[in-house]
Amino acid sequence: MPVRFVADGREFLAKAFLLDKDGTLISFDHWLLVMRERARRLRQRVGLSTKDENALLKFMGVDPHTGEGLPQGIIHLPRCDAELEVAAYLEGLGVPRPLELVREVFREVDQEFPFERYIKPTPKAEEFLAGVKEAGGRVGIVTGDSAAATRRHLAALGWEKLVDVVVGTDVCPARKPAPEPVVQACAALNVSPELGVMVGDSPADLLAGRNAGCIPIGVLTGLGKEEELAPLADALVPDLSAIRLR
Repeated sequence: MPVRFVADGREFLAKAFLLDKDGTLISFDHWLLVMRERARRLRQRVGLSTKDENALLKFMGVDPHTGEGLPQGIIHLPRCDAELEVAAYLEGLGVPRPLELVREVFREVDQEFPFERYIKPTPKAEEFLAGVKEAGGRVGIVTGDSAAATRRHLAALGWEKLVDVVVGTDVCPARKPAPEPVVQACAALNVSPELGVMVGDSPADLLAGRNAGCIPIGVLTGLGKEEELAPLADALVPDLSAIRLR
């Protein structure tokens, strides 16, 4: 059934609530540790020096000395783009067949990293998802990560029953801001895009939603700045608790 909600002083109606994952539902914090583990395993597999490992980690967006995020780097890229960038970096170091290696190491980390220990939701994310379900809405995640990895993150948070469908780069090859992932999620939920809302923390999220015909709503819990998101959003909120379900 349609769900009425208010965001940024405006009232909307939607059946499908589609959300980006990282920065929208889940904090970026754990990715700093994930990148460290990816770099460590790559160093072991190809015999990089400590200096080369530190340079790789910096390329990936993590300060090798403090562990903090850097403004540059690939940490925020969609997964498939991140794999290509790291493979190209290793190729420059003379590593043979780097893309195959990078994909294998990334998969290993997906399977073995203790996400349940480090993963954190954004403020009131769980309450928002539960509220949508209780109100009769459907929930989908449209992410630049893989759907397989996303399901593990959902399991780590105990959110499996709060999400009806996940569309990631292993499910839909097109990536936001293209509309295809959003359209595919709506189709899986059996909801017309015109009755969907796309919530995200990046311009790509909002453009994908608008291009698909959904209501684009920006949230300021991730990387996107107000000046970037406001022109692209029908509403802009500080976090998910500011989307009030009726």
